[in-house]
Amino acid sequence: MPNETDVPLSACALGRGSRISLATVYSFMCVLGTVLNLLVIYLVVTFKKLRTASNAFIVNGCVADLLVCAFWMPHEAVATSTGTFLVIGYQAFKEALLFLGITVSLLSHSLIAVNRYVLITKTPAVYQSLYQKRNTEWMIAGSWLISLGSLFPWITSFRYPPERCRDAEGASFAKGTSVSVLSSRFATGTLAFTIIGQTLVVLYCYFKIFRRVQISVKRVSILNFQIVNNLPYSFPRKDKRLGFYVLAVCFIFILTTEPIFWVLVAGLFAPVSVALWTSTWIVFCTIFVSNPFLYTWKNEEFRKSFRSVMRGDFLRGSTVGVEPITINTISHIFPRQNSRRAFLGEMN
Repeated sequence: MPNETDVPLSACALGRGSRISLATVYSFMCVLGTVLNLLVIYLVVTFKKLRTASNAFIVNGCVADLLVCAFWMPHEAVATSTGTFLVIGYQAFKEALLFLGITVSLLSHSLIAVNRYVLITKTPAVYQSLYQKRNTEWMIAGSWLISLGSLFPWITSFRYPPERCRDAEGASFAKGTSVSVLSSRFATGTLAFTIIGQTLVVLYCYFKIFRRVQISVKRVSILNFQIVNNLPYSFPRKDKRLGFYVLAVCFIFILTTEPIFWVLVAGLFAPVSVALWTSTWIVFCTIFVSNPFLYTWKNEEFRKSFRSVMRGDFLRGSTVGVEPITINTISHIFPRQNSRRAFLGEMN
């Protein structure tokens, strides 16, 4: 039976050149992810009309992503490149925030997917009843409480690695057998379970949305589809764009999470190569950088707000350039004969 060190998380397993390259990647993702996540949070906080239940879940994910991008990645870049590690208490704190950020971010994906599923497939009355302010707050709080509960067993068993190793040029640094939270079998299994659970939720919700909009269309501002009467493209081309915009989130989520899921599962039973672990881990980390862009790049309200900030309009008021976002922006079902063509027109 493999022990807790079977998942290769130690910088000792990498050469000096590889460690510097990995530190560079961490630094780049740290800067880009921090800027993008802070930008989304700033827009929602500054523009009052962006403060909706759907955007609250996006902000929740951005806050969790900041724990990884703004806090864990810079420390990991320094530790990877120099081989220096923090004192035992702060090291445990850093790794705990990594696990917390990952799990809350993954849960936020599910909260966003379920929110959009209810928004599109259910009646406005059901949406209003389910996503009242208090209910939304409890959903967000629940994502953090569940993550904290999953983290507690690892915190109580954390051990700082006493051993050290040397690279080819004689530089010594900690051997990291228990440096990362993911060197714990329990934490690894919990993360793998979280990934597959959220994948099933995201797949179910977005495929249900995709099927729903093929037969009945709703004007949903959260998905950023504006009705256009005169289609600028032929019908088949618009049909292709429909598939891309509705399923893009689902595809990117699977692309970034499934490789690490299978590596985590394999690591529970047998040693995993350093190259395989490192490559899948880096791919997985990109989700914390891409989340803000993924959920806002086609959102007209976010684009208007961003343009207002770039023009400096935010200096004159926080509600410039954004249309009200309420449940009333959802029109129920379009006439059957025009529904698909109308929705395809929204993709422009």
